[in-house]
Amino acid sequence: MDGVSRVEDEVCPICKLDTYMNPSMRFLINTECYHKMCESCVDRIYSQGPAPCPYPSCGKTLRKNRFKRQVFSDVAVEREVDVRKRVAKVFNRRREEFASLKDYNDYLEEVETAIFNLVNKVDVEATEARLEAYEAANAQEIAANASLQTQEAEIAERLRNLDEERRRQQRTIALEESLTAQELKREVERKVIKELANAKEGEAENVVRKAVAAAQKTMQLRKSSARRSGRDTPTVSFEDAALLMINSKLATPDTRDDLPYDPLEGEEYTNDLYTVRDHYYDPFLDNIENSSQAKAAGFGVKNVYEQVLLEAFMGLGCFIEHEKVRNRGAVAT
Repeated sequence: MDGVSRVEDEVCPICKLDTYMNPSMRFLINTECYHKMCESCVDRIYSQGPAPCPYPSCGKTLRKNRFKRQVFSDVAVEREVDVRKRVAKVFNRRREEFASLKDYNDYLEEVETAIFNLVNKVDVEATEARLEAYEAANAQEIAANASLQTQEAEIAERLRNLDEERRRQQRTIALEESLTAQELKREVERKVIKELANAKEGEAENVVRKAVAAAQKTMQLRKSSARRSGRDTPTVSFEDAALLMINSKLATPDTRDDLPYDPLEGEEYTNDLYTVRDHYYDPFLDNIENSSQAKAAGFGVKNVYEQVLLEAFMGLGCFIEHEKVRNRGAVAT
């Protein structure tokens, strides 16, 4: 049955052409009757103006500008979605407009009754008349609620963009810190090898310990410096931006030069994707960690844990559509 229905769906019922012969064929439906036909038939029949639906016994007059792409495979679902959108534009009152929950539920029941009648073609004329009368009597309230819905949609979109930018910045910072750590590790390895070559007998462990401590201190200083350098361009948090935009106010971050210096500023940053434990079961890494040669080179097993987890979680928070657009732009240039 699935194979038969799939073949029928790929054949235009008007011109009888199918997607096998024309892979670029697109099917359209009209919101008047929801009968499907290919885009070529729509252009051929309705380019000169309104015309009857070519389906037998339909009789509805169709216009080209009312045709659209079918989103759902089931036409009944497509029709119900369209009806719900249409009714929702008229019955768009909000919960806070009602004195009690019962009044609001009665209102929702009235809305669902109208949708049911239009979808199932029950008492259509009376339902259409009730919709028109309600729209005429509540035109100002409907317009005000529609405007409010538009503002809320804009706020939600801006919040999504802010959240996307925040995640992108976090990924960039994590990648930069990883590259910095790798560069510092290579510097430590070269320094340790050079100092071990000139060290006296029995001083190897002391040389390695000092080199590792110096590397850790350097890494902390670099992190602190990088975070303090962002003082002039602070990033508004997702939650703060939501409150600011909901109240329709723009806040200017305080960037005065007389702000007190805080040497620990930025040190409260924590990774919210994962937590690095002090030890994981890995015999291979344990053997390397206990090797005197690895210690001499400044090897630290926790650095490996951090690097592996960073690479594993690097894809989280990645926006695929954004990356596609950026990659296409890079290829074009």
